[in-house]
Amino acid sequence: MKHLKMIFTFKILIKFMLLSMVVLTTGSCDHYKTVREKLNVAENLMNAHPDSALAILDNIPSAGINNREVAARYALLKSIALDKNYIDTTNFDVLQPAIDYYIKNGKPDEKLRTYYYQGRIYQNKGDDDAAMQSFMCGREYCQESSDTLTMANLMVAQATIQYSIYKIDDFIKNNLEAANLYRAINRPDYEIYSLANVLDGSFINNDKHLADSVMSVAQERVKHNSELSKIIVPYTLSYALKFGDKEEVINILDYYKSLESIDDIDILDIAEAYYKIGDASNAKRILYSIPLESKAHSSLKYLAIKPSILELNGDLTGALHAYQDFSTVIDSIHMSIFSHDLLFAQKRHEMEKSNILEKQKFDKIIWLSLCIVFVLLIITVYIYYRYRLGQAQSLLDAQERQRLQLEQENLRTEKEKAELERDKKTLEAANLRLEIDQLEDERDNLKELQKEQSELSKPIKDVIKNRLDLLNGLLAKEITNNDRYAEPYNKWIDAVRNDKKKFMDSTRLAFAASHPKFIEYLEQHELSADEINYLCLYAIGLRGKEVGEYIKTKRHYIVSHEIRKKLGIDEHETNIGPYIRRLMKGFE
Repeated sequence: MKHLKMIFTFKILIKFMLLSMVVLTTGSCDHYKTVREKLNVAENLMNAHPDSALAILDNIPSAGINNREVAARYALLKSIALDKNYIDTTNFDVLQPAIDYYIKNGKPDEKLRTYYYQGRIYQNKGDDDAAMQSFMCGREYCQESSDTLTMANLMVAQATIQYSIYKIDDFIKNNLEAANLYRAINRPDYEIYSLANVLDGSFINNDKHLADSVMSVAQERVKHNSELSKIIVPYTLSYALKFGDKEEVINILDYYKSLESIDDIDILDIAEAYYKIGDASNAKRILYSIPLESKAHSSLKYLAIKPSILELNGDLTGALHAYQDFSTVIDSIHMSIFSHDLLFAQKRHEMEKSNILEKQKFDKIIWLSLCIVFVLLIITVYIYYRYRLGQAQSLLDAQERQRLQLEQENLRTEKEKAELERDKKTLEAANLRLEIDQLEDERDNLKELQKEQSELSKPIKDVIKNRLDLLNGLLAKEITNNDRYAEPYNKWIDAVRNDKKKFMDSTRLAFAASHPKFIEYLEQHELSADEINYLCLYAIGLRGKEVGEYIKTKRHYIVSHEIRKKLGIDEHETNIGPYIRRLMKGFE
């Protein structure tokens, strides 16, 4: 009973643990889903309401960001929100998770944004060289990316650095490309700023054609967005100063007199305008109206026009000191530029890119070579396989031909054997027919002899009678094909085999009765009874080999030789059987 309670308690504990795991997992999934939804909302608000996007991101608890991908997305969105809220950061604490994840695993949009905001942080730190490196890495993904705004912002950021090192052509090119991108996404405010930058570059390069073209486009944009006119209007004075005449400058100065407030940067242009029309006192008055704490007062443009204005006012000593100040600052700027690798950053990046492309090209060649070698190896193996298969097939074909040849030879041999057997049977049938004819002749002779010669002795009559009965039975068997008729003959044959002397004597007596002249002829040639018995075996149709096998005596050939000699048989008469049978027929 106690054991059953323990089992029951254990089952309840297991169910409770499983239920807790389900609840925790569901809660974790829901929480994870909530974090992703908040990130989506922040991203959607980023361009229109960056302050709201930043507030949403700040309210996401760090405990909920426990996934590398989510952490990377959060870090990137937080960096974008800070930048759009004009909160400059100089460390990578926020962006680092995005750098760690997206640089290797990100999509083109994510890599582009990561490199851009990495460069912005470097700019905030004053490290323009590292910033340019990041921007150039980001430019590699512009062809694949769909984030047009970030692409344009990156080009403007590059142009800012290029302006600081007097790479005006690159500065103009990047701003023109950025203006086209801003126009494509319907951001006329950003487009006008980029066009204004292009105007600055055209003034520095003294490129009136470019300035005319950009000014025309800018004025067309301002017609549809009048609130943007304040961005372009100052550049009309700069244009007149650079490319216009004295009357145009005076007209623009009249416009500025009507304004209640003027930026310090615009004041510098007004001072330069008075200098250009020869109004020394107003030029000096406007120049000295700029506050000492203003950025315009310490700007390079201020230092550049001050010596000329003082000289126009006759203050040569002040002009000399002002020129010395300008020279000191400009030399410092030049030294700063050439003291680091910023001028060579793009060249270095291009070299690194070229090296990477060369390495990739080399790797492609290596892989292509390996693939070719592999393909050739496969082709070689296949050819060898086909060769071996062909050899095996040839061997099988040869074996098959040999087998067929052997079968044909066997068939031919069997056919020859069958033909020989058929010829043998035909010959045996012919011999049997001859023997039957001889037996019939002998039977007929014995019957005639039995009728005509009643004076024969009883032993001879008995031999003749027995021989007739045997011959009649044998002939009946051949005619009817019934072995029963041949039983007496078979018994006689057995007896003949058992008593060869008796058989041979009875055969001689039978021939003496049936062919007396034949026997007399043999006796006249002094043949003994045994020799006549020997010849009677030939007379009944046996061949020499059969006679030798029957009598089974070593003197068979000697007996045959002696008989030939006594009968005077020619040595060329090799077969004694046919001779004896012809001789016997000659005495009938």
